[in-house]
Amino acid sequence: MDLSYKEKQDKLTIRIRAHKEFANFDIADWIDAFLQRKPRINILDLGCGNGNHLELYLKHVGPNGSVCGIDREASLIAEAKARYAAATNLSLQVGSMDDRFPFEDGHFDLCFSNFAIYNAADPRKTIGELKRVMKPGGELVLIGPTRNNAMEIYEFNERLTGTAIDEITLIRTDRLRCEILPVVQDIFANVVEEVINSKLTFPDRDDFIEYFQATMLYEEGAEKLGISKDAMRAACSSEKNVILSKEMLALVAVKE
Repeated sequence: MDLSYKEKQDKLTIRIRAHKEFANFDIADWIDAFLQRKPRINILDLGCGNGNHLELYLKHVGPNGSVCGIDREASLIAEAKARYAAATNLSLQVGSMDDRFPFEDGHFDLCFSNFAIYNAADPRKTIGELKRVMKPGGELVLIGPTRNNAMEIYEFNERLTGTAIDEITLIRTDRLRCEILPVVQDIFANVVEEVINSKLTFPDRDDFIEYFQATMLYEEGAEKLGISKDAMRAACSSEKNVILSKEMLALVAVKE
């Protein structure tokens, strides 16, 4: 089964906005705290999108360090370049995590892939490439959802479609833990797991529905069934302050 997936940027933007506006905890805060643990010199952001976290990386490497971002969507790279046009120590390029990376061995002291690695066609190949371009002692951080992420959405989807979660979305949702973690543990001797929890409170059910419509779960179910927005409103548990719990997993591996 091919579990690679091409994220739709408009839907990703909706989800990012919701997390920034409605969550009690932003993953950027965790990333910022992680970056503070030690000095950073050269950072790779694999699947950087339009640069949501590049500002953090640039802050921590300082003017003498460098940051590189890769994404397969040329439009996102163009947007990131415009967004960080003044950053002289930032390199952004179009490229796929499924191909050999255009970097020499042992170049980066830190590699990040935030909510992207589960899109890899062949995680073992991608993680092997990440290890190749890391310096000895360098760190790899992979962040993604777990099976317990957004359980309220599964309950909502079941009320709409009769099925909580379709097979391919279920596999992809826990792909980081079930498939990718064992690969990382096989390639790296030192791997630590950290579960990160947060909660979104949508002030209005329409905000929640907009978020739901920006998920793969919606694409694989309610959208294909042609379920109307009125039906989605009726299926909401409440009209105001709709709660969505989030559970994420961070894998941190060190190259010896």
